[in-house]
Amino acid sequence: MKYIIGLVLFLSIFSCNINNPSYPELHTPNNFPQKWELVQMSFPSENKQQKGLKMAWQESYLLLPDSTFLKKRMTATETITAEGKFYTEKQNDDLYIHFEFNEKSKTLDSSSFTEKERLLFSTEEDKMTLISMQNGKKQILDYQLK
Repeated sequence: MKYIIGLVLFLSIFSCNINNPSYPELHTPNNFPQKWELVQMSFPSENKQQKGLKMAWQESYLLLPDSTFLKKRMTATETITAEGKFYTEKQNDDLYIHFEFNEKSKTLDSSSFTEKERLLFSTEEDKMTLISMQNGKKQILDYQLK
């Protein structure tokens, strides 16, 4: 009987650990809205890094409770906005946030936004990172939760 009680206790503790992931759930009503702002740009091939107002543009994502987003990019001459849906995906213990732009947003200049973006979410640093290629060169954009 002690063996059965011990086994039930062990299994209940073990099953609780499986149901509690190591990262906080992103899609809970208490977590929204969220505003993520671009804080740093890195260009490894050029050994170049820009921060704050010294960046070529300012950019933000506004994530809403219904899994929609608004992306805004401001340059010295214009402000570009786009919207769409986002969802999360866990892959190899990493959490990614996928952004898919609405049809009307796809008419944007391809050098400004891509049709789909996937950002790596880091719970330890409360940041998201987008790694992409621009004109054949790698760029790393870091966003911070504001």
